[in-house]
Order: sequence, then structure tokens, then C-alpha cells
Amino acid sequence: MRGLLIALALANLLVFAWSLDLLPGFDRGREREPERSQQQVQPDAVQLITPTAASAALQAAAVQRQHGKAAAIQATGKPTADPGTTVCLEAGPLAAGEVAAAERALRALDLPGLEWTQQRSERGGSYIVYLGRFADDAAMARRRDELRRQQVTVEEVRNSPDLQPGLQFGRYDTRAAADAAQAQLLQQGVKTARVVTISNPVVVTLLRVERADGALAASLGHLTLPPTGAAFRPCTVPQ
Repeated sequence: MRGLLIALALANLLVFAWSLDLLPGFDRGREREPERSQQQVQPDAVQLITPTAASAALQAAAVQRQHGKAAAIQATGKPTADPGTTVCLEAGPLAAGEVAAAERALRALDLPGLEWTQQRSERGGSYIVYLGRFADDAAMARRRDELRRQQVTVEEVRNSPDLQPGLQFGRYDTRAAADAAQAQLLQQGVKTARVVTISNPVVVTLLRVERADGALAASLGHLTLPPTGAAFRPCTVPQ
């Protein structure tokens, strides 16, 4: 009995010494490690998410990067060098006598993958759909009144002595648009209207690189073409 009491007393002393870190070889600080808790930054903000939510977050980040690239192109007017994508670039417009010099400069670059096409268009043209000339102003006025009774919109030609007295049904920037308007008038019974050129268009050319990768886009983005100093920019109507 006396031995049991002595053993219990020794056990109590050992427990007390351990609680005060007095026993050699036992470091309770390593188990508690309060410094790790102190080093945590907003531990309550850590959240566990599902794989589906994680995938959605990655997709949202990718979309945000694409928006950032588009904004950079819009702000600077120059293409970015992203090796994973291709972009459509064009330089111009160039007048007929300027195209040859610009193409010589492109060929001299000898850039890998550089191919381009010529995109021609007309600019500065002016056309009207015209009816006349009439014998006099009275004859023109009678024909104008007839057309208005037919609910056909028409007006007198002004500031064009060679076409007066005459009537016009509209003014158009392209011959194709004027031809379409004339065809519509024909369906309405106006058979003698015709297309008249007021000012001749100028044919201009764009040099278009349909698919420029990152390296090629970067090279073209810093280039100006002779003789006008035309620079490459994103295509207005990519194909």
C-alpha cells in the first residue's frame, strides 16, 4: 500500500513537470506551434470549392485575359504578339500608283509566313438615279406631280446645269446601290429613269494579311510602308 502511494505521488510530479516543460526531451511548443497560427493571413477566408466551380473560375479568368487583349488592340491600334493565335491585318488604303512600292517593301522583309492579298474598293463616287432632261420647267413639274401621285419620292435636280430641268430619285455612293434603286423604280413603273455619275470614284487598295501569327503580327505592327507610311492595323472586315 505504501509503495502504491509513492508511485502515485511520482506520477503526479511527472505530469506537473511535463506541463511546465521541465522534462528534458519533451518540447510541447513543437506540438502547439503557436507561431504558425500567427503567420496565417486571413485563415477564415480560405474556402473549399468543387471541381465544377474551379473550372468555371478558370474559364472566367481566360475570358478576362481575352478582353484585356482586345482592349489593348483597340487602345493602341497595333496587334499584339500572342503566339497562340492568328490575326487579320491590313495596310492602306493605297492609290493605284502606290501599291507597287508597298509590295516591294513587303517582299524585301522576307518574313516567314508573310503572304498578302490585294483588296480593291471604290471610294469618293457619287451617283443619282435621274429622269430628264425635260423640254422646260413646266414639263418637269407635270412629271413630278404624276410621280408624287404614284407615291414615288422625287425632287428637282439643282446645281447641275447639264441635267436641268430634271428629276432625281436619290443620291448614292456606289454604282451598285444606284443600280438597285433604278431596278426598284422600274418595278414601280418608272421606265425611263437612268443612273448618272456625278463624280467618278477612286479605286483604292488594301494589302491584307489574312492570318498573321504572334511573331509576324509583332513585326508588321512596327512597320510603315512606302511611299505613304501606311501602317498595318486589325482588319475592318476580317475574312
